[in-house]
Amino acid sequence: MSTMEVLLLLEKYKEGRISQEELQRLKTLVASNDYEPEIKADILSALYGQVPDSGWQQEDEAVILQRILQSDPIKTNGRRRLLQYAAAAALLGAVFFSGRFYLKKATPAPIAANATAPLAPGSNKAMLVLADGKTIPLDSANIGALAQQGNTSITNTQEGLAYKAEGTAASVVYNTVVTPRGGQYQLTLADGSKVWLNAASSIRFPTAFPGKERVVEITGEGYFQVAANAQQPFRVKVKGKPDMEVNVLGTSFNIMAYADEQTITTTLEEGAVQLVHGQHKSLLKPGFGGSLSTDDNDFVIAQADMEQTLAWKEGKFRFRNTSIQTIMRQMARWYNIDIAYEGDLSDVRLTGIISRRENASSLLKILSTTKRVHFDINDNRILVRPYDPQ
Repeated sequence: MSTMEVLLLLEKYKEGRISQEELQRLKTLVASNDYEPEIKADILSALYGQVPDSGWQQEDEAVILQRILQSDPIKTNGRRRLLQYAAAAALLGAVFFSGRFYLKKATPAPIAANATAPLAPGSNKAMLVLADGKTIPLDSANIGALAQQGNTSITNTQEGLAYKAEGTAASVVYNTVVTPRGGQYQLTLADGSKVWLNAASSIRFPTAFPGKERVVEITGEGYFQVAANAQQPFRVKVKGKPDMEVNVLGTSFNIMAYADEQTITTTLEEGAVQLVHGQHKSLLKPGFGGSLSTDDNDFVIAQADMEQTLAWKEGKFRFRNTSIQTIMRQMARWYNIDIAYEGDLSDVRLTGIISRRENASSLLKILSTTKRVHFDINDNRILVRPYDPQ
């Protein structure tokens, strides 16, 4: 990942927010030529604003980088600095979507000029719905004790929502946490199990687990770290089309069950889970995923791309030969935007990685540099169409 590290540090350098430790790390990396040789022309473009007409083939790009890094990134000459910064930003986007596509020029494909304010990324926000129907907003501004339900206290912390049960519950009541489009949240159930909810998702759960099993219901997407308790099995009911269940044997796993996806997919990170749909049952091993579509009765089991599956939990978008439609569905949930399509995009598949903290406009610009797809932005609506060089 040295190429990616070089470019991430270069991005900090060009913005004038690189630390002395990071600057030294950047110098070390570029001096060692520890990045992919295929992007040499792009590196030179990022430094000069365009690839020099002569001499660049004989001059080591690491030497050029070191020469630039000797200057203060804040005090670099204005016009040349802007050229370097703009080109470096384009280069950063190109390498994010490398592996399939490399920029040959520093200028990215255009995005429609009517784009307005940056489309802000999602954040940690959700709504807690209590058993009596009362709703409580969840975000960083509402920290502290929220409610007491029987022997269970509910607290919102910097790490997320936490339930703590004392003694034996007299009766079981159910709460629900709902994340909107553009929101995500973490919660700790009364048994100590942790759940991360992605955007446009929900989980319904009891405030305590006094019975013989622990049962929760989920829609959308969630990552679970289940507290081990062999005497009290954990079961997740997945509400979708079709419905299914996950019987948990003490484990970490991800469930993706959005209504606008073609399949419900459970991916196992550690431990073991049993997938159940009607009379059909499948046991997952770590590193594998089980998918169930509306047209099938049984699960399709295959080795999973764990980095791509769990990227959302790590605050990233990660795509590997991913269709543009799948990419845009993920963007629609996280940025709370509407997507429309025009033209044939069936063969557009992209590979890359970018932080979910970036504005949607930054991600769209990076996608545009592939010269495979074009975006027209109109307020909160994105029109996606094939790239036209004309």
